[in-house]
Amino acid sequence: MIDGIEIIDGHMHIFTSKLTERVKARVKEKGPEYEKAFGTWQEGFRRKYNTGFSEENDDPLEKIATDWCAELDRCGLDKALFIGLYPEEDELTDFIAAGKGRFTGFCTVDPLDPRAPELLRKRVKEEGYAGLKLYPPTQCFLPSDRAVYPLYEEAEALSIPIMFHLGITLSYDTDLRYADPLELHPVLRDFPEVNIIVPHFGSGYFRELLFLAYHVNNLYVDTSGTNVWVKYLPYQLELSEVFVRALDIFGPERIIFGTDSRMLTRGYREGILKDQLGILRESGLKSEELSLIMAGNISRLTGI
Repeated sequence: MIDGIEIIDGHMHIFTSKLTERVKARVKEKGPEYEKAFGTWQEGFRRKYNTGFSEENDDPLEKIATDWCAELDRCGLDKALFIGLYPEEDELTDFIAAGKGRFTGFCTVDPLDPRAPELLRKRVKEEGYAGLKLYPPTQCFLPSDRAVYPLYEEAEALSIPIMFHLGITLSYDTDLRYADPLELHPVLRDFPEVNIIVPHFGSGYFRELLFLAYHVNNLYVDTSGTNVWVKYLPYQLELSEVFVRALDIFGPERIIFGTDSRMLTRGYREGILKDQLGILRESGLKSEELSLIMAGNISRLTGI
């Protein structure tokens, strides 16, 4: 807690050495030209952001979980939601279990795999996942594709939320043709009982999220990450203005706090927490409204 306010980070990841090896294997499968281009991009990423792609050691998941709990304690957080990046990311299951009740998770599946609904049910029923994360720009599918509807039907039957990463992203294999949140409109309309979260305020597609909010009531936004996308707009927009508009359109009931923290060796992104908490406090919210954003909404959706 911070000043009596419960804090649940609704958007975190873990990057392990196993994940790095999995990425390398995927890249190698795509052939030498792709592998070379990916390597060039990866080196540029390292120089630009001064960071690698996994933890710097091979500590057991139990130790990583214990260390993350200590890091959350240091920063005043109560719990956290960790999100899978690849369908076969089994180590996330073990990591969440090692969190001893302080962690929950969203799994991911290949949405175009005919087995996806079955795999999702297994993840939720047998492994305790609280939601589903999909990545249209990197999984290269349109959310409105009817081939994905059986997966949405399964999520509805399981009463779990779905998070869609849309907009720009750091991933090399991003295809922005699949990044427009307006693709969600048929899904939001056809599955009114499924709560859908779009992180990072839409990553550059904030206007489109506001348009969607005009039509539907089952759309949530999360605040996670640096929100550097505001720098790539053709007009000036401050993060504080994004919060003001989101509060006006979505209300405090449909906004979820997060930081997109991911690298234990780089620490929890406490600066994002402090900045966003400061913006929200200056907005004049009532304490109960602030509590919804910082913990209540994600707790209601996931049961954490």
